[in-house]
Amino acid sequence: MERKTSKKRRRRFVCHECNHVYQKTADGELLFYDREDYLVCYTVLSVTARKYGVEILEVCFMVDHIHILLYAETCEIMADFMRDYTSVFAQEYNESIGRTGQLFHKSYGSAPKSGDKRMRSVIVYIGNNPVEKKLCVNAEDYRWNFLKYMVESCPFSEWKPTNSYSRPLRRAKKQVKTMAELGLYLNYAKVRSMLSTVSGNEMELLTDFIVRAYSPFNEKRILAYYENWEQMIHAMHSTTGSEYDINERFYSGSDQVYMNMIRFVRDVLNLNPVRQVTVMRQGQKMKLAELLRHKTGASSYQIRRFLQMRDPEGAAPK
Repeated sequence: MERKTSKKRRRRFVCHECNHVYQKTADGELLFYDREDYLVCYTVLSVTARKYGVEILEVCFMVDHIHILLYAETCEIMADFMRDYTSVFAQEYNESIGRTGQLFHKSYGSAPKSGDKRMRSVIVYIGNNPVEKKLCVNAEDYRWNFLKYMVESCPFSEWKPTNSYSRPLRRAKKQVKTMAELGLYLNYAKVRSMLSTVSGNEMELLTDFIVRAYSPFNEKRILAYYENWEQMIHAMHSTTGSEYDINERFYSGSDQVYMNMIRFVRDVLNLNPVRQVTVMRQGQKMKLAELLRHKTGASSYQIRRFLQMRDPEGAAPK
């Protein structure tokens, strides 16, 4: 088997094999605060994957990093896909709140996965990321690893007949379908506009519909490593999987504290979108940091990451 290396990044790449790609934020800060962050990133990733002919097997969005299991014909195609999707999302993200500066780390981690055993291990590892960070009990209960969408069209909403949809929901679904068919991602203005017209279960229905409409996944390829979806999920319940080929920085502790801070800022302080905390003035951040410490019990380190603050020595959180 031919082993190719990108001269530019000296990235390991094996022809006809899948790659596990790991993308972290520039300074270890938070990335996902609001529902629209996940949806914009997801649709950008999906549209860009189709543009480059990249097959996506698995994706997991965590609060501060992203895992992707993908198949690309060449290392150059994989690099182009990663460059374009992250740069487009970063531009949309920054423009949505008047933020400046780098969003993602300049380079991403990647490792080719050869053989069924290593593939099954990394599939389980990626799926179980939210379990390891105490965001859910079972991997399939986490929306943003998209596992449940393989077997259900509306896994996180209560199904109801189409003729009972409100007019705003019908209009939003039509817009989503048109944009997806045209190969256009949903930007922040579009997502915010659609979400603002619906609430409650209809917001969950719309979110489920967007995920399905933009699905980039080659489900047959990932399920080929198992007898069926149930066996894959059983494997995730039985083991955490492993990843020794990527130098992934691991922050100990639960990510639930970040969910608590997000809820507090959104529901108690009525700040929406929550990611606006990242562009507050330093004095405002200091006051909010004290409030978060008192109300959520978060550590100074966790609060600095959440607010994207410099530490006392002037460095970004690592």
